[in-house]
Amino acid sequence: MVTVLFCDVVGSTEAASQMDPERWQEIINGALQRMIEPVYRYGGVVARLMGDGLLAFFGAPIAHEDDPERAIRAGLDIVAGVDGDGVHGLSARVGINTGLVLVGEVGTDQMAEYTAMGTAVNVAARMEQTAEPGTVHVAEATRMATGDRFEWADLG
Repeated sequence: MVTVLFCDVVGSTEAASQMDPERWQEIINGALQRMIEPVYRYGGVVARLMGDGLLAFFGAPIAHEDDPERAIRAGLDIVAGVDGDGVHGLSARVGINTGLVLVGEVGTDQMAEYTAMGTAVNVAARMEQTAEPGTVHVAEATRMATGDRFEWADLG
């Protein structure tokens, strides 16, 4: 049982087109730092950087009783950190889901990565894709696992 968090930076393509690549690299590295730090602070693991986004797990390889809550808190901090920059017009969006997944090394001798596979991962990715900039979308399984520890708005 793992809680999966996807996040990405919204507005990065437009921002990148307005500056030289070296300056853009500095900016995106700063945004990634504001995304990575909360994951580790709450006991998650960054499994993959994907351009201006990332995939993180809470519950693998080390599980905590409150992994869904930890993932949500990390997601809220990510949004606040990236959106709080305010200088470059960037915003983050986050999607989170909890479920059964297979976690481990996937690939070949030439290229392998630590990742998770399963429907729960796909749902977390869809939650991120539907999130508005500056928001965290949480799937029902994660909401149920955290109960009333957060204020919720049903998005249908």
